[in-house]
Amino acid sequence: MPRLTVAHDFICPWCWVAWEQAKKLAVEFPTLELDWVGFELLPEGLEYIPAVPDPNEPKKPRIPGRFELLLLADGLTLPKRTHSFSRSRKALEGVEYAKTEGKADAYLGGVYHAYWEEDRDIADLEVLKEVAEQARLDVTAFTRALEERTYRDRVVEYDDPAHAAGIWNVPTWEFPEEWVAEQPYSVVHEMATRFIEHSAT
Repeated sequence: MPRLTVAHDFICPWCWVAWEQAKKLAVEFPTLELDWVGFELLPEGLEYIPAVPDPNEPKKPRIPGRFELLLLADGLTLPKRTHSFSRSRKALEGVEYAKTEGKADAYLGGVYHAYWEEDRDIADLEVLKEVAEQARLDVTAFTRALEERTYRDRVVEYDDPAHAAGIWNVPTWEFPEEWVAEQPYSVVHEMATRFIEHSAT
């Protein structure tokens, strides 16, 4: 089965789009296996400081940004969150446990849904335990893995460790011929088509 690595973090809106894209890929390419690897955007000790508009900046015509254009291209609407960003380390380590049980996709989907569509704090272990239960994981073993930090070395932190691994943006789809980051579904689909065809030869 062809296997493709995707670098991601749950708190990244671009990665939420990638998860939506992955669901479409799963329908069109059922033999394609995705390995979601955590790249933590907000590691411990790094604070999230939102940008503050400059009141003295001259008013300019509003131009859609790259992310807005991506949403338009893929026909998506980003859910509105009201809470601040969560620390994602526990949730990302939870993915690695879910992989060992063959239930990574169910867990991934549950965390993305909890964070973006239910506006929940995925740094909260109780929230993650709920997701694990819904994904039919052994909640006791899942909790122990997170409390004992069993998979701590499988999550990569930003900036320098991620850059050393060649990841400068999330999501990054690690196609063998070319790594693709922050692209509309049409581009991801084209690359996946080539990857599947090459894997079949």
